[in-house]
Amino acid sequence: MGQADRVAVVTGGSRGIGRAICERLAEDGARVVVGFRADEEGAEATVKRIADAGGPAAAACRFDVADYDAVSDALGGIARTHRGIDVLVNNAAVGDASAVVPMNPVSDWTGPVHTNLFGTLHCVKAVSLHMLVRGRGAIVNIASIAGVTGIAGLSSYCASKAGVIGMTKALSREFAPHGVRINAVAPGYTAETGMVDRIEAHQLRAITDRIAMERLADPREIANAVAFLASDEAGYITGHTLVVDGGLTA
Repeated sequence: MGQADRVAVVTGGSRGIGRAICERLAEDGARVVVGFRADEEGAEATVKRIADAGGPAAAACRFDVADYDAVSDALGGIARTHRGIDVLVNNAAVGDASAVVPMNPVSDWTGPVHTNLFGTLHCVKAVSLHMLVRGRGAIVNIASIAGVTGIAGLSSYCASKAGVIGMTKALSREFAPHGVRINAVAPGYTAETGMVDRIEAHQLRAITDRIAMERLADPREIANAVAFLASDEAGYITGHTLVVDGGLTA
């Protein structure tokens, strides 16, 4: 069974991997709510792409995952409107450079942790009541290979994504008795994403040379992994982190 007749909330759905996830879940029949913080035009474009493809009615919803009150209000409203939330995909994240050097303020380092790790926690906490009371639901957290291996100059991002993986494992044990599964997907270097766009061409070539499949991921390939973990086909999978990196970390 796919996502037919289910309600799926995807944070950071304005572009890149988030947009691909929204489109993929809609193809399986889910009514998708495209979460966004600032890029309303991009979120509405995602909604339009779903409509143009003949998918179920989708909608955009503005909230900042770093603000728990805003998250709680938004997800509560979505749950009331749709009589529940079946799938939550925590994709919203920032990947700011965060080298640990004496000149940089601590606040530069903590920003990605607050958005990526605490933002994921905020969304899980806000949706958990709705899912736990109903006794069903699937949560997929978007981690990163940066949570598995270190990347110089991105220690805060790496720490935040490693935290997401650890939190996924712990919460899977807490939620399993209540019928709610929680897993993670750890993408490798993926085309059409902000992080890859910021990498110099010669550096990107060097990275690609280290990937077993000798290419970047397509956002659709990450979305396929998310759709599987969110579906009933993954009904006996929880607490797992699925690495989708073309063999980079093999």
